[in-house]
Amino acid sequence: MSGLSMYPPETHGGVTTSWVPIGTAFPSSRGCESLFWSVVANTLAAWDPGYGISVDSNTRCVPPAATTWWDQDRLGANSLTVISIGPITCPSAYSTVTTSVENESSTFVACCPPNYTFVEIEDRGITGECSSELPANQEVSYAIRNEANNWVITSTSYSTATPIWGIPIHGYNIVQQITSPTSTTATSPNSSTGSASPPATGTNTPQPSSGLSTGAKAGIGVGVAVGALLLGVLMFIFIIQRRRKRTISDEDLQPPPALPSADPKPPTNAELEGWRGAQVYEVQNFSPPVVHEVHGRNAPVELGPRY
Repeated sequence: MSGLSMYPPETHGGVTTSWVPIGTAFPSSRGCESLFWSVVANTLAAWDPGYGISVDSNTRCVPPAATTWWDQDRLGANSLTVISIGPITCPSAYSTVTTSVENESSTFVACCPPNYTFVEIEDRGITGECSSELPANQEVSYAIRNEANNWVITSTSYSTATPIWGIPIHGYNIVQQITSPTSTTATSPNSSTGSASPPATGTNTPQPSSGLSTGAKAGIGVGVAVGALLLGVLMFIFIIQRRRKRTISDEDLQPPPALPSADPKPPTNAELEGWRGAQVYEVQNFSPPVVHEVHGRNAPVELGPRY
């Protein structure tokens, strides 16, 4: 399966990695297990992506993404961009031979063709990762270029057991951190846990409940009635006390009763003569104070009694 990968390009050390996906188990063409060719002298390769391009364009042994990845050098010299497979699913004829966790979100996956043994991880484009053995003296047919640089099919056998290198496929599965906005679902106050059915057409939508039970409502009504009665009693007592204070204040502000008036009697001649005699006596018997001279420096002056 080819197409655009869900993985965005990554740049590390100035080199950008572009991803091509193998999202499903690719079904290989029938007979791929016996299609060999020799690109490098004295080397036989099987399940090679180039076979379906150069030798037989109708044969597809590996997914197109694997061809793009393995033969990306044919796109031209480019030291700033590399192509990697991701996500990866091993083709249906292949098997997963090794996986390794690169980091908390990335896992490396390597696949080998059927009946090939995993040896070790090699760089892309280099055989030696998946191996099978051709028995000694067993004839094998393979494609090779002739002197005219055309691909032809030839046969040979080896006197000793000879390895055949199966082209591996490997890539990465990366956990994508996808965040979605939190949505809030409004629920009716009367609905229970689970999905609520919408109201039927033509029916009245129930009004939201206040949430109080019948007992709670009755208790609130009794409390309000008792409070109103208590408030009325307090207002009555307050009015009575206010009227009582107003009555006492009015009585206190009344003027005292008037005393019976009496005309003063003029003094008699005898009283006047007696009063005058007393005044004359006081004047005649007045004696001035006596000042005592005290000789000496800074002598104090003391006043005698005036009466």
